[in-house]
Amino acid sequence: MIKNIVYIPARYASKRFPGKLLKKIEDRTIIEHLVQKVKNIDLLPIIVSGDKEIISFVKKKKIKFYKSKKKHISGMSRVSEAIKSKSQNIIFLLFGDELYLSEKNIQKFVNYVNKNKNADSWHLLTNIKTKDKNDKNVVKCLLNNNKEIIDLSRSYKKNYNYKCVGLFAFKKEILKKYSKFNSSDRELKLKIEQFKLLDNKIKIKSMCIKNIKNSINSIKDLK
Repeated sequence: MIKNIVYIPARYASKRFPGKLLKKIEDRTIIEHLVQKVKNIDLLPIIVSGDKEIISFVKKKKIKFYKSKKKHISGMSRVSEAIKSKSQNIIFLLFGDELYLSEKNIQKFVNYVNKNKNADSWHLLTNIKTKDKNDKNVVKCLLNNNKEIIDLSRSYKKNYNYKCVGLFAFKKEILKKYSKFNSSDRELKLKIEQFKLLDNKIKIKSMCIKNIKNSINSIKDLK
């Protein structure tokens, strides 16, 4: 049986925390922790990067990778380059800075997607906490009655009671067409890549799992 592939877009030159994915936590780098979690639930991790530092590291560690163009506007854009006609029908994408996302919750999301295949894209969410409301690194979102994301914001607004986790899934055809979608003004202004989907009429189905810890955005998030 072919394993589900989980693509992990990886960028070295993060503005807020340069080189964070190669930062060691205990005996492994952040990127190795993510790769191992994916392997532990019998999925196949593939790093997608255009940075020589990342590529050199994963080669040395014998981690599967796809070498993308160096410059991409987002993780979704980077992974879309790796999608071919022979790729699986559902593409999973996990951001490399989701250090605290558990194997159990990754598996729950995969199971959810596989049971709800009538959507075009899916996104994992968690609940907003008080400390998140003024944190512009945390993307908040508003849902409709069908649990679809209908708006996103970096500022807290009434009823925006969920926050984004860096775990997505897409129908293959959506990601293959991603680079051809019109650029979204909201995507560029707010640096929220999901707007490119919403502003091109792609619905985003959501699943919420409570109390997932925030991703690594700065050195303080490691404490």
